[in-house]
Amino acid sequence: MKHVAHIVDQQIRQWEIARTGDHKFPETPKGPVICISRDLGVGARAIARRLGEELACTILGRDMIDYVAEDLHVRRRMVDTLDEHGRESMQRWVDGYLHGSPIEYDEYATSLVKVVRTAAMQGDVILLGRGAAFILGLKEAFCVRLVAPMERRVRHVMEYESCSRERAMDLIHQSDRERAKFTYRVFHRDLNDPLAYHLTLNLSNLETELAVRILVETMRGMGFLMDRTVRAYR
Repeated sequence: MKHVAHIVDQQIRQWEIARTGDHKFPETPKGPVICISRDLGVGARAIARRLGEELACTILGRDMIDYVAEDLHVRRRMVDTLDEHGRESMQRWVDGYLHGSPIEYDEYATSLVKVVRTAAMQGDVILLGRGAAFILGLKEAFCVRLVAPMERRVRHVMEYESCSRERAMDLIHQSDRERAKFTYRVFHRDLNDPLAYHLTLNLSNLETELAVRILVETMRGMGFLMDRTVRAYR
């Protein structure tokens, strides 16, 4: 937890510094907002890391999102990185979202929506997991789902967890159940609904670099990288 807290603190400080002298917070993000949904063991973190390097985007993973959503003080600090106009705009958006959607209206869900929306307003961010695609939607962010065959997932989990094949299978099945249950409980949506994403990418035979190239080119083709210089794939 200390490691996550340190990373969150660093990111909030960066946003605070970036806002210095900029008193008009834009309605639209300063840079791309990317939502990545994935299954355990597909290799999403490596892809998110490389994509973040190419696009100069910050990565907010599930642990970081949960940490902010569950800590009132940290959440307030994050919201305070917006100026007054930005905070008012965010609150109006959140209120409208919660009253117009089937989201379960509990304290965690409300905090989750605020955290995801605040991060999205900063721009230049990759949101990894926690149903961000269902919160922001296809107009607010580039939404992608990463999947892979079971054999590839098992192999990755065995390597990452240094565990047996049987243990890896158990972890995968448990994760699949928990993620599907979370998505339905909070958003009343099917995690695998193809209409929730711009792209579902099967990583069966794709290495990290090729997967990142496909994502970058798809984003560029759909207008999510307008006026954005990418170090590679030009």
